[in-house]
Amino acid sequence: MRKTSIKKQLTLWYSLIIFLVTIILFASFYLLTKRYLMYETDRSLSIHAAQIAYSISLSTCDLHDTQTKDILNLSQKEVPGIFVDIIDTQGLSIDRKLSDFQSLSIEAINKGSPAYIQTKLGDLNMRVIAYPIRNVDSVLGSVVMGHPIDVFEKTLAQLRNVGIILLLFLIIPSILIGYFLAKSATAPITKLGLDISKITSENLSRKVEVLAKTEETEVLINNFNSLLNRLSKAFNLERQFLGEMAHEIKTPLAVIKSNSEVALSKKRSPEEYQESIKQTLDQVDKLSRNMESLMDFAWSQSTDLTKTFKRINLSQVLSEISSVAHYVASPKNIRINSNIEENILVLGKEEKLYQAIYNIVDNAVKFTPENGEVDIELYKKEDHAVIKIKDTGIGISQEQQKDIFNRFYRTEQNKNIAGHGLGLAITDSIIKAHEGLIKVDSKKGYGSTFTISLRILS
Repeated sequence: MRKTSIKKQLTLWYSLIIFLVTIILFASFYLLTKRYLMYETDRSLSIHAAQIAYSISLSTCDLHDTQTKDILNLSQKEVPGIFVDIIDTQGLSIDRKLSDFQSLSIEAINKGSPAYIQTKLGDLNMRVIAYPIRNVDSVLGSVVMGHPIDVFEKTLAQLRNVGIILLLFLIIPSILIGYFLAKSATAPITKLGLDISKITSENLSRKVEVLAKTEETEVLINNFNSLLNRLSKAFNLERQFLGEMAHEIKTPLAVIKSNSEVALSKKRSPEEYQESIKQTLDQVDKLSRNMESLMDFAWSQSTDLTKTFKRINLSQVLSEISSVAHYVASPKNIRINSNIEENILVLGKEEKLYQAIYNIVDNAVKFTPENGEVDIELYKKEDHAVIKIKDTGIGISQEQQKDIFNRFYRTEQNKNIAGHGLGLAITDSIIKAHEGLIKVDSKKGYGSTFTISLRILS
């Protein structure tokens, strides 16, 4: 299904909003005007009817006598164009005929207050009031008075027609204005889309340069350029890694092939065959370590790992790592200090957590000079297990600390040390897969402290 462009959607919404707002405003004005005219008509009828009712109640108790007729005639002369009649409690008008407004009169008498109705008399539309006539202790009847409202209705009809014409004239300008506003708002996004379509893996260093007219567009452009920087960096690291891995794999294979060819070129002594096989096994071990690193990294990037998690005694894992560290650190006379709290349980995959923590301990031993120290600590803090690995090694600069957990990253001081820059990246991924957190606090020349936090199994 074809999607509608943002420009068209904005134009449609802008026009629709303008149209609806205009309708609401005009309808409100129309209704208020109509209500005001009706209110003024009712108020005028009520005032005049009240005066007539008051005059009759003071002059007579019989609505059919001559005094009532005189008051009625006088009222008709004072307010020309207004229909006036007097109706008694039986519904008879002043000339003793049954009135057409009998029900309205009875309603006003029963309520004890004015009653209104809108009706047609002859060719005229009338607003009619029935106003009760009260004597001292009784109700004599009512004054029925009507006022023509044709003028009001014609005025309202004209007002309504003007509103419809105004709406029709507003449609095209609102659409045009909405279109130009939408075009102006989406122009940077359209330009951004065109520039993005020209970016490939070969020109990730290219930046998107679009004149941003809004804060949101500027944020979008800046974020996209930042994404390009990260992608470019990731691609460069990937290429570097592939080159290094190709070299790491190619060299052992070349040595294995060379040894095999030399060994088969002529008959040799058992000692020479043993030496050749030993060299071949060394290269196979190197290849195996490379493959294990790649497989571990692939595992750390996979999803749905929690299904394989089990109950782990983290204290026991740290004790084993500490024992291995004593053995690894002995050639450099590095002292391993352990402070491990007992029976701390977490949920996870034991061999992966072992590898993640051991990577840090192994790095601590590697980068700590002779006669240095490495502290391994495990303790509880609220509902988390905290692992601290502190060394007195060469340390990590502030600039490098933000990159050490990136894949394939290697600092300048460890370029000549065996490895592929995957150790800490794998460690970081494994800890995150266990919903944990790892951070580093270091200063160049003063050692490093790595802190790992894992949720304790409740």
